[in-house]
Amino acid sequence: MKVMHTGGILGASSTAAKIAGKRPMPSLRQEDTAMPEKPTTIARLALVLDELLTLAEAHERAEVTRYRRLAFSFLPFDTAISRLMASLGIQCEMRVEELRRLCRQTGLPESTPGPATTSPPPFFINSHPLALETLAQTVKDAEYSLHFHKHLREASTVPALYPALSAIIKQKHAEHMVLEGFLASRTETRQMEQSA
Repeated sequence: MKVMHTGGILGASSTAAKIAGKRPMPSLRQEDTAMPEKPTTIARLALVLDELLTLAEAHERAEVTRYRRLAFSFLPFDTAISRLMASLGIQCEMRVEELRRLCRQTGLPESTPGPATTSPPPFFINSHPLALETLAQTVKDAEYSLHFHKHLREASTVPALYPALSAIIKQKHAEHMVLEGFLASRTETRQMEQSA
């Protein structure tokens, strides 16, 4: 038996396979290992009108519940924070109503709230560290909500919704800024009290 030297690792394994009586391993061609020349693109998520409005409304209803819960939690500790949370909840209720109006205006059926989920029992804020920790989480949640609505606007395929979604984003940005400022002022006040 004459063994040809084809050179390289692939040639050696092919020769060894022939000697052992096995089928040779196929060689890799340039076309198999090269990156495709056609550039790949990331698909953009596009939501249809009813999906977009349903997501936005469900998110705002959850925000109403969250702010009401926070207002209740802060009530025995700091009524100013409690009133702020209550007013932010009212703003969310107004956005829910605006989204429902958009549903009616576009001829879509209004979404019905899903089954009530059981939320954990309310907790009461009873210390400054807990208040600051809860406020910090509230700022993070407001930032998440802002990004959520920005993503909804990017995913919208309906140009007529752009103004309404932009208005919600503007309100969410203001909400986030107010909460950040409130947290900063409370943190500063707490630091001054501790240093005194």
